[in-house]
Formats: sequence, structure tokens, C-alpha cells
Amino acid sequence: MRTRILTTIGLGLVLAGCEVPYGKDVPAAAQSATLICAGYGLRTGTATYDTCVTYQEARAQTYPGQSVPPFRLDQYNNRVDAEGYRVDGTGRRMSVQSPYSRRY
Repeated sequence: MRTRILTTIGLGLVLAGCEVPYGKDVPAAAQSATLICAGYGLRTGTATYDTCVTYQEARAQTYPGQSVPPFRLDQYNNRVDAEGYRVDGTGRRMSVQSPYSRRY
């Protein structure tokens, strides 16, 4: 019984050590071109690496505002666009309903 508990604890520690706690979900827009290309496994100083860096820098200049989300959440956790209208999951504006109108 003691061996089984120690084995379970040891296996749990080994598996916990294999996980990366931070930086897993960093968007590509937040990374520099050199980090993106190094993440592909390219060696620095090669022609392929230089081409990759050039491409990533040009791509970042083409889409400069992509790191900013197009929607925000209001105080009631509804998605709202830049002009204050509620939007659905696909980004389309929802119809405005007055709180004073009733349907019978």
C-alpha cells in the first residue's frame, strides 16, 4: 500500500513538471517576429529564418490592430461593439428592444 501511494505521488509530480504553466496561450500578435520564427524551429542566420522574419514583420504591419479585440463586455457581461450596441457570437448587432415595450 505504501509503495502504491509513493508511486502515485511520484507520477503526479513528474506529470506536473512536464506542463508549461505560463505562456501557452500567448497570441501570435503579442509575440515578436523573431520569437515566432524561432518557435517554428528555424535556426537564426539562415536564409529561411530571414525570410520568415521578413514575412512576419510585413504581416504585423499589414494588420496592426489585430491584437485589440473588436468587442468588449459591458457591466452585465453582454458583448458590445465599439459604438455600444450589443452583438451576438458572430459579431452581428442584435435588435434593440425597449424595456417599456410589451408583447401580448
